[in-house]
Amino acid sequence: MLTSFGHTEMDSGAVILAAGKGTRMRSHLPKPLVPVGGQPMVLRLIESLREAGVGAISAVVGHGAEQLRVALPAGVATPYQAVRSGTADAVACAEDSMVGVGRVFVLVGDSPLLSPQAVQQLYREHCDTGAACSFLTADFGKSFPYARVLRDESGSVLGCVEERDCTPQQRTITEYLTSHYLFDADALWPMLAQIPRHPETKERYLTDIIGLLLGAGKTVHAVSIPDWRELVGLNTPEDVAWAEEILREA
Repeated sequence: MLTSFGHTEMDSGAVILAAGKGTRMRSHLPKPLVPVGGQPMVLRLIESLREAGVGAISAVVGHGAEQLRVALPAGVATPYQAVRSGTADAVACAEDSMVGVGRVFVLVGDSPLLSPQAVQQLYREHCDTGAACSFLTADFGKSFPYARVLRDESGSVLGCVEERDCTPQQRTITEYLTSHYLFDADALWPMLAQIPRHPETKERYLTDIIGLLLGAGKTVHAVSIPDWRELVGLNTPEDVAWAEEILREA
């Protein structure tokens, strides 16, 4: 599906990371299938992507793979991550399902509040800035253990730092990196292979691609949206109740 946005078209696909177990959710269901407002959270996300005009959609599955495959809509690819060895490895599992796609969204499957308008804004700004990677962010009104976005005086992205590595001053930053990305495919796939394994966890983290791209002289653009609540990942039953309250208010 191609949707026109003025001077350009939305030639894109999306990789949804949906392989995790979600132990804190305390549910018999795989976390992406936990209902929010009566609908599995990953299906809400897929609806937003399709309404926004995203073409190919791939959900990387792992825990509860067969349940997810039954529940997901027709046309959604389901590459399997046999070993949960980090988000970079998860995205790599989906490369074959994105053949021919020029721009690739990478999103987490526990974000049911993400709107089609935010997806479209990310696409527009990514195209307008000529970035290799763009990601959604916001000025958060609540504290979360997310990576902080670092900018220079002109507002350009300097990098991102995980909360555990923040200085006391960096911890005061309320602009977060929440793992809602858009990549040019020709920047994503080669650089993805260069992400190293963490020396302690032995996992490969997609967040590390930002530093690699900046180090290679590529542009990374942060797209700020008005409502930070759209970017919150749901991890517990209390998070689900919070999201359902927001849906009732809408």
